[in-house]
Amino acid sequence: MEEERFIGGWTRSKLTARTPEERYAIWKRAKSLRTADGNQLAREIEMLGLPYAEPGLLAEADPMRGEMAAIMARPEARSACIEATLDGLPAIAGVDPLFHEAFGPAYRRSDEAIATANALVAALMGERGYVEAGRKDLPSRYVARSGLFWKRK
Repeated sequence: MEEERFIGGWTRSKLTARTPEERYAIWKRAKSLRTADGNQLAREIEMLGLPYAEPGLLAEADPMRGEMAAIMARPEARSACIEATLDGLPAIAGVDPLFHEAFGPAYRRSDEAIATANALVAALMGERGYVEAGRKDLPSRYVARSGLFWKRK
């Protein structure tokens, strides 16, 4: 008997053979489709009970991380995060275009870079006296698909 196939040709045995990070990337892509087939694949990954891990951050020594921190230190990046929050968006919406402009595909194709961007934004917002108020999806024009929403203490 043939295994059930999900969108993209995925089967339970193929999913089982992947690393937790690869399964996370598959799960994330499936969820972002926002279709019945994508949701079915994401649910299957969840129901398999196998670990699927969010990506880690870029290494401290990674040059891209250093450049990202330098971008975050610029006044226009800090203001953009606050403005995004005031506009009702996750703060990362303010700097996501700056990172995309600076790094292009290296940012767009790296889950670790996006996770690092979120961590840098979280540190900034915490320093500025904001507290987490939930997670929100971003409009499709952004590289990051979601981010933390912040409010004043």
